[in-house]
Amino acid sequence: MIHKITAPKLLNPGSIDLLFKQVHEAEESGARFLVLESRGDNFCDGLDLRWVTQNPGTDYMPQMQQYGALLKKLQTGKFISFALVKGDVSGGGLGLVCACDYVIAAKDSTYSLPEGLLGLIPGMILPALLNKLKPSVIKKMVFTGKKFDSTQALTWEIADEVAEESSFDKALEYAIASMKSCKKDSVGAVKELVYHSHVSKDEYAQMGMKILSTRLNDAEIIERLQDLVAFMED
Repeated sequence: MIHKITAPKLLNPGSIDLLFKQVHEAEESGARFLVLESRGDNFCDGLDLRWVTQNPGTDYMPQMQQYGALLKKLQTGKFISFALVKGDVSGGGLGLVCACDYVIAAKDSTYSLPEGLLGLIPGMILPALLNKLKPSVIKKMVFTGKKFDSTQALTWEIADEVAEESSFDKALEYAIASMKSCKKDSVGAVKELVYHSHVSKDEYAQMGMKILSTRLNDAEIIERLQDLVAFMED
């Protein structure tokens, strides 16, 4: 059974809550395979900056914890999760991609962690990033804030394969066929073991969320975000 979900363009209370419910409903329905697809030109642009800049003094922890729980479910659930990525993926959106078990990337897709350019950190998605990336790669992406192409994403193992968008369905069909014989209980057990294989990711996630939540209410950072939102709207 294949369950398809559209990835949100931006992460805010509404989109996080909807995605959280959709993933849990997929698991409860007995889905063997869960597929996250792009809507529009980009897969997910990360945190909704308008939500942050229009709500100063907000306690962001409830939404961060819900998003963290969603990413953990993708990494530990008894389903095999796929991301079909086209366009740009940045910030929190990269966490969504890295939380998936198998990623099919469009040739012109790009990947970035721009948080460092704004004085922030990828706090709530760090456990998901570690699901795919080496710590040295995470640091390189945060320190530079650059967009990296699909070739680099393949080298760093963000992506498991690169394909033309027109070939996504065929690539997905082939990938599912290669994994469909693995029993559901084995899928869940292996994913759970891998998740807890080295560091305490849950404690790590809480530490990162607390740092990020505090910085999102820093006056200097809010000013930077407001400038960025204004630039995007021009």
